[in-house]
Amino acid sequence: MSTADVSPPRSSRLLSPPAVFLVLLLAGYSAFALLPELRVQLGISAGGRWFIDSYAVLAASDAVRAGLDPFQLNPLDPFQRPHSYSSWWFRLGDLGLTREDNFLVGGTWVLLFFAAVPVLLRPRTHGAALWTALVVLSPPVLLAVNRANNDLVVFALLVVGLWVSGPAAWRQALFAAILVVATGLKFYPVVAVSACLLVRPPRRMLVAGGLAVLAGGLTIASVWGDLQRAVIPWPNHIHTIGAAIIFRDLGWTGQGALLAGLGLVSLLGAVCAGRGWATGLAEESAPAGERRAFMVGATVLVVCFLAGISHAYRLIFALMLVPWLWRRAAAANPAARERGMARLMAGLLLTTLWFDGLLCLLVNTVLHPDSSAAVAQWESLGRAISQPVSWAVMVLLAGWLLDAAVAAGTAWWKGGAGR
Repeated sequence: MSTADVSPPRSSRLLSPPAVFLVLLLAGYSAFALLPELRVQLGISAGGRWFIDSYAVLAASDAVRAGLDPFQLNPLDPFQRPHSYSSWWFRLGDLGLTREDNFLVGGTWVLLFFAAVPVLLRPRTHGAALWTALVVLSPPVLLAVNRANNDLVVFALLVVGLWVSGPAAWRQALFAAILVVATGLKFYPVVAVSACLLVRPPRRMLVAGGLAVLAGGLTIASVWGDLQRAVIPWPNHIHTIGAAIIFRDLGWTGQGALLAGLGLVSLLGAVCAGRGWATGLAEESAPAGERRAFMVGATVLVVCFLAGISHAYRLIFALMLVPWLWRRAAAANPAARERGMARLMAGLLLTTLWFDGLLCLLVNTVLHPDSSAAVAQWESLGRAISQPVSWAVMVLLAGWLLDAAVAAGTAWWKGGAGR
């Protein structure tokens, strides 16, 4: 998997695109770590604390060992957060890890994420290096790192799963095994079975998909009780993402709003697919690894967008879109419509990733509102601008996923199912 152009220009090793990408990341994350005022201005300071989400997981594990119910308000956590994940995380306590080890645990999760980034992202032009750095340095990714959210672990696992995946039987088994671990930890990764739609020939697609669905389904069944008890919050502040946000602002909440979001995204996505507003995700001649990564990232983003309201750190899975999206946006050989759609998505994606952070920066450094009511007004105005952009991203992704699914079904039918 790589962020690549078709014919990358030569450059010196010192100024090579990977080196430029690395320097940009080092500079950006150094500034983020060393300048607490920058974190405050971007709206992601977490009250001056680091790794608050890994702390919550360890606090839940400690609560179990103390005889408390981790799925209730937890007095061992500074924010009294109930556990939002499966009981698999309680194995940290069996390893002897407690809240006292939060820096070790949270730091390890962050390192796993940064180890996965170069496996997924390998820019080969300076333009790709700059654009990719803007994605990796975007506020949602900074938020995930600052909080040490366990999405970082899931991201790293799925990147490894994509790296080992392929049509060979042993690769399918490895992917299914990694999918089990990721799903058992945080439920939603089960949707990564969508990567199997791109496996060819069709007979192997059915085997790979069947194995992944079986493994993921059994895992969900095994943690179903935890899923029922888990307290999954719908945050009500800036740096959030979800179809339900716009309905909540209109005073509509509950299952009806979720169904409306599902219906709208499905309908508009079908229109996009029907009109050919796609990027050739199903083209078998294109790099399979990049297409599978895009498939998984897009599926996670769309499903989580429709399922409720998430903290913006869920957008770290947008990194999986980068290699394929840049290839289609920058290469000279795709059809003009496909290239145009990829470029449109690249711009919309950057806007989605950066808008809330830049709004916080504007409010905190220039506008200086004098009351919480004024801050709320700016947040409301920001959502009025950002929500249509977020919806456009998800509708396009849904259309591209549908296009790939139809292509998979067509390949299966032509491969013999229809005779």
